[in-house]
Amino acid sequence: MNHNGRNSRPALFLLIGAALLLCAAVFPLSGCGTANPYAAGSFERGERYFESGKHQEAADSFGQFLRSSPTDSLAPQAQMMKARSYMALEEYPMAAVELQILRQEYPTSDLLEEAAFLEAESHYLQIGRMERDISEAYVARDLLNRYLIAYPVSSRSPEARDYLRRISNLVVSKTLKNINVYRQLKRWRAVTIALDRCIEDETDSDLRDKLYWQRYMAGLKLDGEDDPTRFLQMLIDEYPESKRADEARSLLADLETPPGP
Repeated sequence: MNHNGRNSRPALFLLIGAALLLCAAVFPLSGCGTANPYAAGSFERGERYFESGKHQEAADSFGQFLRSSPTDSLAPQAQMMKARSYMALEEYPMAAVELQILRQEYPTSDLLEEAAFLEAESHYLQIGRMERDISEAYVARDLLNRYLIAYPVSSRSPEARDYLRRISNLVVSKTLKNINVYRQLKRWRAVTIALDRCIEDETDSDLRDKLYWQRYMAGLKLDGEDDPTRFLQMLIDEYPESKRADEARSLLADLETPPGP
């Protein structure tokens, strides 16, 4: 039996080989295994990699397609898919560059609107923790504002406004953290200047009640040089249901109550 088993192995290998050849002939597009069946340098090869979650291979394949066929009708789509591949890899700086190239190289493409939004989003997604540099937040904000001006009725507009709100909240939080240094040094004028600028600039933030409250408290330290009570009224007007609004009403009521005899 052992002898017969040894003799049967070549036949078994031949059968397996024949099966693989038949599979390749019957299913030339999908392939029998995980290998990409499309030719190197083709758009379909990059698309197949992207759909299977192989995003680095997809980016490389779309790049190869663009180098060999820069004027192909699929070139703008390849450029977009290359950028999306980098976004899936969380390589946001590279995605931003590819989206910028799309807008510059294919200015008549119907993908420009989506590219503009994704470029802004790729900068937003580069923002690190609050303690770190938030310069990318300002770049993202500029691009988002441009996007809303260029495409005011876009389906992406709610997302763009939500990103703007988050960025504004981040800037407010950063400002409130930074003024602690001035507060420790008792540089109250510097505190009020920073808060005034933030109140004027960060109109999208839903943390403005904190700004108003801190501005009121800092103004009290200026020994009559400032009238901080107006910030209590601004807090009440903008956040009437908040706990701080209740405190502001109580403070204003005490200030308006005439002293006893």
